[in-house]
Amino acid sequence: MGKCQSRNFAAQLAATTITALQYNLLSLAKRFTSYETIGGIFRDVQHSGMELSVTERIWGIILEMVKIMTGIFSIEEEEIFDAIINKSDNLAHFINFYELKSAS
Repeated sequence: MGKCQSRNFAAQLAATTITALQYNLLSLAKRFTSYETIGGIFRDVQHSGMELSVTERIWGIILEMVKIMTGIFSIEEEEIFDAIINKSDNLAHFINFYELKSAS
């Protein structure tokens, strides 16, 4: 809009109508090609935020448990994490899966 320099009212009205039709066609095309709405994007972000906070809570609980174990067994935190992560056959599967996932 605003590019029509005609002095005829009918021509200006026609240019405005064509611009409105172009906008309607483009918005309709976008509606059919873009399946994800703003609400869908918002829900995805909200769920990922909640998952992150749950993950942070679980990590906090794990850290508290490790601190308690350091007090009970008089072992450094690094030694406990090393024993849990590097020397556990059960967790080796998860570590290998994470390495494969991050590599791809």
